[in-house]
Amino acid sequence: MYLFLFIFILSFCSQQSIIFFAASVFTRGCSNFRRTMTQANKDSSLSETTTPPTTPVNVKKSNHCDTCGCEPSKFSNATLEDEANNAVREHAYAVKTIAVSEMLPRTPQLLFINVTTTENHTHCIELTAKGWRVASNRNDCMNGDFRQLQIHTKYFDSLHSLLQEISPSFRKKFFGSIVDKLEDVKKERNESE
Repeated sequence: MYLFLFIFILSFCSQQSIIFFAASVFTRGCSNFRRTMTQANKDSSLSETTTPPTTPVNVKKSNHCDTCGCEPSKFSNATLEDEANNAVREHAYAVKTIAVSEMLPRTPQLLFINVTTTENHTHCIELTAKGWRVASNRNDCMNGDFRQLQIHTKYFDSLHSLLQEISPSFRKKFFGSIVDKLEDVKKERNESE
């Protein structure tokens, strides 16, 4: 839009007026556009504009989920950091190492987790509001391998589903832990009878 306005003004104004206009728009902002144009050019044909004044819009955030329309749960205020820390605790048993990266950026909207699978494959996992994604095949690195776009561009709903995709031994350990828990429940039932 600025480019269109600049070209339009360029066709009608002198060079000195254009310089004044550009400097004032970028220093004062575009809200003073009409006043600046009037001051920059004394030509009466340019002193009036047909552009209506902008109206401030008050955007109210919806109380419903963007994807499914449901009302947010009481846990919706949990931060990405909380989610990452919980995921690290929950999945530590099935990987060689897992930790939140201390070197890469950590903001309320973005953080990274370093994972080394039991197959000794390292991954840097990105967590955003979109979900979990393999950012890189190296720890503390955000740059993915362009030859493996299918894994570096795919977002997962949970760290669990991501680890199942990239680590066969994670799947085995996870299902092994389920079998162990079921056997424990079976033993408890047999003992209580």
